[in-house]
Amino acid sequence: MKSYLKLLFLTAFISVNAQNSISGKITDTNNNALIGVEIHAQEIHKGTITNNDGFYKLKNIPNGKIKLTFTYLGYKTVSKNVDLNDNNLEINLQLVETFYEIDEIIVSTPFNKLQSENVMKVERLSANKLQKLGATTLSEGIVNIAGVSQISTGNSIGKPVIRGLSGNRVLVYTQGIRLENQQFGGEHGLGINDAGIGSVEVIKGAASLLYGSDALGGVLYLNPEKFASSNKTKVNINQRYFNNTLGTNTSVGVKSSLENWKFLARGTYANHADYKIPTDKRVTNTRFNEKDFKCGIAYSKNKFTSELRYNYNKSNLGLTEGIGLQSTSNDLLEPFQTIDNHIISSHNHFFFGDSKLDIDLGYTFNDRQEFEEHEEHDDHEEDEDEDDHDHDHADKDHDEENEEAALRMKLKTFTYNAKYHFPKIGSLEILSGIQGLHQTNTNFGEEILIPNATVNDFGIFTTANYTWNNNTLQAGIRFDNRKIDSERHEVAHDDEIHVFEAVNKSYNSFTTSLGFKTSLSDQITTRINVASDLELLT
Repeated sequence: MKSYLKLLFLTAFISVNAQNSISGKITDTNNNALIGVEIHAQEIHKGTITNNDGFYKLKNIPNGKIKLTFTYLGYKTVSKNVDLNDNNLEINLQLVETFYEIDEIIVSTPFNKLQSENVMKVERLSANKLQKLGATTLSEGIVNIAGVSQISTGNSIGKPVIRGLSGNRVLVYTQGIRLENQQFGGEHGLGINDAGIGSVEVIKGAASLLYGSDALGGVLYLNPEKFASSNKTKVNINQRYFNNTLGTNTSVGVKSSLENWKFLARGTYANHADYKIPTDKRVTNTRFNEKDFKCGIAYSKNKFTSELRYNYNKSNLGLTEGIGLQSTSNDLLEPFQTIDNHIISSHNHFFFGDSKLDIDLGYTFNDRQEFEEHEEHDDHEEDEDEDDHDHDHADKDHDEENEEAALRMKLKTFTYNAKYHFPKIGSLEILSGIQGLHQTNTNFGEEILIPNATVNDFGIFTTANYTWNNNTLQAGIRFDNRKIDSERHEVAHDDEIHVFEAVNKSYNSFTTSLGFKTSLSDQITTRINVASDLELLT
């Protein structure tokens, strides 16, 4: 792990001396300067806005081809591919008014195109919209997307369901890497706080070609908040109060950017009592508290950009058993969970003139503990109305009592993802890549969640995108291998011995996909996507 971190910091200092820049003026169709137009280069984490005269300038841009987006509320978004080679480029634009929403870059798709250009329809929810929904958790907020729901066993525990599929059939990506936090369990949620999330993208339908066979049902892709514009510093304080849980959510963030270096950090604390239903009863032990810290640093110059992010989340979650003891206390009752989740991600882009190499590395560590209910808590009457903070609770001083978790499992996952974008041939774009992970899970409590095991995934894929007139055709093929080695376990339950035999198996799968998009008019776009998956056990 130490060698891995040293490698991440070492690559962040690689640079050479070319000093490209892009500048220009943005106006409307009447040549009036537009103030505050956002110009952003997703690949190099750089952005700026136009000044009072409509002028902008981006400095220290790498050689090669990058994509710029120009967005302004009430105007049509413009996306431009620019080619730089030790020169300064001037781009002046006239933006056209539109009644449609801003057309955003979709990061979760292979060629990072605007939504209007994508073959695959992706639903997107911005951070501002998430905040306005008033949801207490991220899982609760995304159910406002058509075709998306959640499996919830409490106000704090929810996992996404996309068109009826959930669990291991829906992948979650955060900070650009695959999130592994024991999502296979019925009472295991996302473990991600919505503070510091810039937007949510949902691929509804098979996304196996992009992310592997686990993405059969779709992908929930969480984009972290952007860094500040060059030479800007921003401080944000957000406080929310929730009446139905008597809960609060406080978040403080700061981000600052120079020409080449960017930094951000955000701390969040949430604390909620039991959830109140329309009958004015509270669902017992749906209370929870959460601490979340996110930070990031990015560097870009010439032919190389790098971004390093870290997220720590500590959650204490009550496990409800229905409507019983009525209380507005925030102290957890048994049973409850304590979860520590660490996520480290590194994103690196290497520019080679007409081509580009993306390398993403990630490490997640999830430590889940579950504390069972003691007998003294079984005597609560269902209709008892009590608001006494001195009642027995599991959260308070449980460390001092040396209480051991009945169930504890540590899940460690290292992921990698490399994609090479070949030089564009006319309107044809091609990329090839590899993806994989190495994962271990280890049990420490009396109960076994799943047997100790080691999982290794490896996938290789190629996809191509061809555009002509108002039409786009996209096709791809992928091969995946998964190898599972588990230990033999014997578990005693109700005077019976349950045996989990060791597993040593390898699975292979082939995936193909074909998609087509055509614009019948300015208001009507038609998309069709088909995919096939063949799995073999060896």
